[in-house]
Amino acid sequence: MYTEFAKWYDLHYRSIKDYPEETERIAYILEQLETKPKTLLDIACGTGEHARILAQEYGYAVDGIDLEPNLAAIAQEKNPDGDFTAADMRSFALPKRYDVVTCLFSSIGYAETPEGLQAAIECMARHLNPGGWLILEPWVEPDEWEPEQVDAAESYDEPTQTRILQARQGATDGSVSIITIDYHIETPEEKTDFTEIHRLGLFTRAQIEEALHRASFQPRYLPKGVLANPLYIACYTP
Repeated sequence: MYTEFAKWYDLHYRSIKDYPEETERIAYILEQLETKPKTLLDIACGTGEHARILAQEYGYAVDGIDLEPNLAAIAQEKNPDGDFTAADMRSFALPKRYDVVTCLFSSIGYAETPEGLQAAIECMARHLNPGGWLILEPWVEPDEWEPEQVDAAESYDEPTQTRILQARQGATDGSVSIITIDYHIETPEEKTDFTEIHRLGLFTRAQIEEALHRASFQPRYLPKGVLANPLYIACYTP
């Protein structure tokens, strides 16, 4: 998952995502918490661009984990004051606790199964200070998934003269959504084609809320969060 695409990740997404605006929304949510947090762990941090902005412009101390080592390495390079590690959200163990743990942009879907969901949320709880907060953006629910969905995104980076075409197609395997991503990348030196397959569990709202309660969270559901998707803001009360 993003193993081969990691080196082009920022070139592509900085032209189709508004990182400053998204981070401003994250910071706004953080500022609404009962006690302003200082430390944050970003689960599925990607290349650490949101972490970089949160640290440099909003003053948070941010660490992160990502399943893909190449993405975590880029995040570490961008954020030398933080600790960015390749780890699985279902089984990670870090030596710190945090005021806030975030798992945004539907990344919790990578937990894949209800058992994986429970394990991931319990891991997040173990890394929170008592009274800390989990900010969790879910993937789509089962009845919202469109298995025949096909879409594409194209980007062009002028300084490097790199063109990236990303075509995505959906499918379903039981209670798991499958997204097949075909890439075509052109640079002045080469043309590259490859495919990556992403598997994200289709969790219901009831499954997520049960997992949160079982891990000693008191969740609040927001119909719209950082993007157009819902958001859980959950206080850890062990």
